[in-house]
Amino acid sequence: MISLFRKFLAGFAFVLLCTASAAFAQDPWFEQPELNPGLPPPPSSMDRATPMAAMETFLYLTDNGHFSEAAHLLDLSDVAQSDQQFVGAARAEELAVILERKVVIPWSSLEDRPDGWISGSSDDNDTGRVRRSILIDRLERGGHPVPLRLNRIKVGDDQPVWVFSRQSVDNIPALHDLYGPTRLEMAMPDWLRVPAFWGMYLWEVLFLPAFVIVALIAATIAYRILRRIGDRAKHRSVRFVARASKWPAAIIIFAFTIGTATSRILVVTGIIDAMISPLVLISYVVAITLAIVLVIDEIFDRISASTATELAEPENAHLRAMATTISAARKFVIVIATLAASGVVLSSITTFGTLGLSLLASAGALTVVLGFAAREVLGNILASVQIALNRSARIGDLLMFEGYFCTVERIDFTYVQLMVWNGTRLIVPVSTFVSDPFENWSIEEAEMVRPIYLSLAHGADVERLRKAFFDLLDKEDASDVSPMDRAKVHVTEHDAVGMKVRFELPTANPGTFWEVECRVREGLLAEAARMEREGDRRVFPLVAKDVTPA
Repeated sequence: MISLFRKFLAGFAFVLLCTASAAFAQDPWFEQPELNPGLPPPPSSMDRATPMAAMETFLYLTDNGHFSEAAHLLDLSDVAQSDQQFVGAARAEELAVILERKVVIPWSSLEDRPDGWISGSSDDNDTGRVRRSILIDRLERGGHPVPLRLNRIKVGDDQPVWVFSRQSVDNIPALHDLYGPTRLEMAMPDWLRVPAFWGMYLWEVLFLPAFVIVALIAATIAYRILRRIGDRAKHRSVRFVARASKWPAAIIIFAFTIGTATSRILVVTGIIDAMISPLVLISYVVAITLAIVLVIDEIFDRISASTATELAEPENAHLRAMATTISAARKFVIVIATLAASGVVLSSITTFGTLGLSLLASAGALTVVLGFAAREVLGNILASVQIALNRSARIGDLLMFEGYFCTVERIDFTYVQLMVWNGTRLIVPVSTFVSDPFENWSIEEAEMVRPIYLSLAHGADVERLRKAFFDLLDKEDASDVSPMDRAKVHVTEHDAVGMKVRFELPTANPGTFWEVECRVREGLLAEAARMEREGDRRVFPLVAKDVTPA
């Protein structure tokens, strides 16, 4: 019984192995009964044995005007046999134009081996296996990408050859209509249509700067119009839309002008298009992302319309918390929008596969370098989120930071903007702000006690000054001086010169305590001077030249 079960398991494993081998096996070519029977026999010197040889042969023949011979590099299976000679030459010429204008040939993927075997990184799916179809590029047609491929075809007992696939040949006329020379280019004089450098024509060298200038002018006009509307419009909603859309509109108009000029008015060559296409795409994504961020920014500004000075009032503690929450939400929206935009750009790398986007995709090492260089910036961003979450400082809070009495005016990604009492702004990196200690006079209860110190002679009448102190407090606004039970007068020190008296001033508003403190100090000094004039005892200590007061 056990022996029978073992045989069953061995047979089952063998079946699985055969099934897996069949699933993973792939023929090294596509078999066809015939290839281009309507064409005359190919020249004996034509090399189609490897992908690289096939591409080189096609480019050599088309560059020299031998389009009839180049037709042997096309799979014309979908063309009637009687039309293959004429249609093949025409499509070879059209394909040469498409390759020149829109395709950056991936020579690294075209191995000079008949089986198309490619060596390289294990990250590449094509590495280490036989290929019978090689993707050259994908071109946009009718809202979806159309592939251009080289296929390995075997007819009967003949040696397999590499030719452009049947599906690619079928798409050549439509692609040529899209990416071939425009009427404007055909109307140019011959001297403008001569090759210049880097695969460009002379007209590209002359007209591309002009396109950029025109695009900049159009973008600048759009920006200024929207800025003027945002400044002068009577309706609030119109101002809102204009302010939020001026930068996105300028970017979109610039990208649209460049994209239209290089793909519709005059179709640029492949190397230029490979750089312009991803830049146009990125510009659109940036503009849309910026529009979303600015619109939400305007909405948040409407929700939190109070200034930092207004928020500093003690009764506005809930508004300070809301303003800080809105600031954190704004950061969250910006981060999400940026990540979404990056995802759109990166997903387009697979869709388009052009040189420009490939350069972006292969920038991993550069990303690591930039990330290391920007680690302080990233630290500041995380620290700003930390402030928003723990609310150690809220917008509108009154602080004593490094000797400056200031109000938190703005918490940005990388810095905190503090408004100093004299009207100047102190810009502090967020990482510094969260690592250095500071006094927050608004974080809990607004009440605090401000000490006023006077140095007096031993014979000074402290009780009279105590009465004067309370009289001065009674003259102040009760909302600024409270609670009165915390108002005290104490003699805190004395030495050979005199004594130090501390007048404890209770304040309920951190925004007004400074003026109240100064007025009370002036009143106490005036009362002390009056006491010295009226009496026969000194109020202020007499300091000898060789005595330093404590």
